Amino acid sequence: MTTAKLRRGAHAAGLAALVAALPACTDWAGHDLDMAAGKVPAFSTMRDDVVPDPYEMVREPVPGTVPTVHPLGDVPGRYSQSQLDSIAPLLRNPLRRNPQVLARGKAMYEQHCTACHGALGDGKGPVIGADKFPFAPALNAGPTQGRSDGYIYAVIDVGRGLMPPYGARITHLDRWAIVSYVRQLQGSLETQAPPPNVSGVGAAVDTARPTEPAPSAGTQPASPQMAAPSTQEAP
Repeated sequence: MTTAKLRRGAHAAGLAALVAALPACTDWAGHDLDMAAGKVPAFSTMRDDVVPDPYEMVREPVPGTVPTVHPLGDVPGRYSQSQLDSIAPLLRNPLRRNPQVLARGKAMYEQHCTACHGALGDGKGPVIGADKFPFAPALNAGPTQGRSDGYIYAVIDVGRGLMPPYGARITHLDRWAIVSYVRQLQGSLETQAPPPNVSGVGAAVDTARPTEPAPSAGTQPASPQMAAPSTQEAP
């Protein structure tokens, strides 16, 4: 076997190994590769994917450059219902569960969710029943109680089964506020970690401090999206 054939064989074997390894190092939605790229200093300030010239030395960002990671979490990239299990572990609720967030979540829940899932989250909304819509799962018990915050968020976003997507109607942080309120309906004591302190940004933004009073009766609480993520939501 000639040297050229050996080289071609080694090259083919290397490509095959790379292709075989790709499914193991990424999820269906591909968000973990994006997160990994964000940890490389040269890429941490770049919102979109870039392909540096192979003969060019990539410059490190200048001191004080602000990373593109938002303290309240970026709006996730596009994903489908078939990718719910893939995207859910990558999503974490950036909002502290406190009166302001819960009041906002309750208002959004009553506006978008009560009709099917019921005011108590028992799946007995006014449109469910004989000669009406056939079924809505209970949110305050059963399988939903065992789902992660990220999974509930993603279902609100893209829908699942008979449930239509609400991502175009409910903003990124309002989805998280609804998740927090659903946890309250479940009687869950789970609390989320505070937003990460992003290097170069300073103290993480906390839109809802525990000492902040809840909105007065008769007024819809303000959205926690006071410092909204900089990415644009998909239409």
